[in-house]
Amino acid sequence: MVVIPQNEIKVIPKNLPNQGVVETQLPKDIIDDIWSSIDEAKKNPTDLKGELAGNIKSSLSLDMKSPLLKDFLAHILPNMITSYTNTFGVPWRTTIKPNSTWNLSSMWVNFQRQHEFNPIHDHDGIFSFVIWMRIPFSGKEQRELPIAKESNAGNHISSFGFYYTDILGGIKSFSYDMEKNIEGYMVMFPSKLQHVVWPFYECEEERISISGNVNVI
Repeated sequence: MVVIPQNEIKVIPKNLPNQGVVETQLPKDIIDDIWSSIDEAKKNPTDLKGELAGNIKSSLSLDMKSPLLKDFLAHILPNMITSYTNTFGVPWRTTIKPNSTWNLSSMWVNFQRQHEFNPIHDHDGIFSFVIWMRIPFSGKEQRELPIAKESNAGNHISSFGFYYTDILGGIKSFSYDMEKNIEGYMVMFPSKLQHVVWPFYECEEERISISGNVNVI
């Protein structure tokens, strides 16, 4: 029997194809425009609570035709879509016709109070996104609260998370911790990717975020 020295065995790791997400920190002028759009929505509210999965008191539709969102729609959104499709392709369940164009089909603002949450769910569309506008608490401090400190899943408190199956059929999760430095941060992902927003505690202020769905026409 021939014995091959261990240092001569070449082992090559290989990742199997999969989808991912894309992220960006939005510039201040875009964030300011979105805040102004939120103020517009408060003046003429269209409540979407009955159309969404969230167990939260208020979610208001944003006017996608508002000039305030012009730069977001003209620059940020197309760049995010292009970055995603160039890196991962179009989500595999979707067939895009050559003459199709991308379209922002819905966009809304969530006002989430303590104890409220979004259960695990997905969205309509091809792509969805979230923008965190205001985080009034520290995820690190939330994990130190008695309700979470002794839990073996304490890292989920107050966070935003994705849930998906791996190649062996196991359920995996990936979470974004909520801290002040995530304000103005945007994440785009396939609409059918299951995600959840966990509740926060001992904070009287609202967590404010933007959500939206992108489809084709």
